[in-house]
Amino acid sequence: MPSIEDLAQQYKDHSLKILLINLKEDKELVSSFVRDNNYSSTVLIDEEGRVAEQYSVFGIPVSYLIDKQGKVAFRSPGFVDWSSSGRISQVSNLIKE
Repeated sequence: MPSIEDLAQQYKDHSLKILLINLKEDKELVSSFVRDNNYSSTVLIDEEGRVAEQYSVFGIPVSYLIDKQGKVAFRSPGFVDWSSSGRISQVSNLIKE
């Protein structure tokens, strides 16, 4: 999560929106974790797994980049290093579209 927080900070003045979705965990536990780690990104709680079902999430973590038309432009199960040049390039290209 630190690399996605860095990405959020790097692009905070652009049209990039970062949403973190927590799957089926206690809201207070999640809030405490976010607060204790000083994360600024919005965290949504998917208590019933509806969002996970819509996006075919079978394991976590999973990352998506969604373009301005609402279409999935990138999907990656597992850890993603958002500080890598390849990922930064992907994000930059999506913002430019």
